[in-house]
Amino acid sequence: MNSKENFKSLWKKYNYDYQLHVTISTTELIEEANEKTVYMNDLEKRKQVYGICGECNEPGTGFEWCQSCNAKRFRDNFKNWTSGNKDIDKFIQQSQLNAVHYSKYLEWIPFENVNDITYITRGGYD
Repeated sequence: MNSKENFKSLWKKYNYDYQLHVTISTTELIEEANEKTVYMNDLEKRKQVYGICGECNEPGTGFEWCQSCNAKRFRDNFKNWTSGNKDIDKFIQQSQLNAVHYSKYLEWIPFENVNDITYITRGGYD
């Protein structure tokens, strides 16, 4: 078993009574939330709902997802890709660093890695 599979096996079974990922919000809104909302600063509820990360032993932030561990992995990978535009790179990187769920971040895919492209038009505004 590789180390990634080993970490995944340490996650507690996900409680489907709750949302798939935590909500990053201010404490004032907690009173207005329903019981199925989990906030970043509520460590006990995160631990109960999402389990403990097998890498850092902190409460998860989503179904088999640890925001801090994944942000570190994304940060370490920043040097391995670029869109060619600093503003776009920064936008994608911020999305990755703040992701609290595996389906809630952006990723740059180089054009040469895209298959089966269908062009629907060419040129400018005619």
